[in-house]
Amino acid sequence: MEIRTDSGGAGRFRGGCGLRRDIRFVSSGEFLSVIKKTRSAPWALAGGLSPEPNQVVVFPGTDREARVSTRRTAVVAGDRVSLLTAGGGGHGDPGLRDPEAVRRDVAEGYVSAEAAREVYGVDVDG
Repeated sequence: MEIRTDSGGAGRFRGGCGLRRDIRFVSSGEFLSVIKKTRSAPWALAGGLSPEPNQVVVFPGTDREARVSTRRTAVVAGDRVSLLTAGGGGHGDPGLRDPEAVRRDVAEGYVSAEAAREVYGVDVDG
């Protein structure tokens, strides 16, 4: 399980990040996905940005890769599924976030250097 970098909504007060959990099947069977909010992201407020929504990715990195919400899928040993939870919505204009907070976010893996530059206007490489 790991934090999903850039999954929280940007804002003066950044939304919390979602999580990624990968499942590898050790035998054949079926995987049943029942997840909501895969098409609409949680809300943002006061000029903040919406985060990424929930996602279930079956067979990631293969030619069978698909994003699903409610679906029954046959699996065999070695197949993988990634569960990606939504982040929280941002609050306020991202350009008003304290640059030191953005640098901490990058150092801790919550925000990428690219998003720091493009969304928050903070260059963390220089």
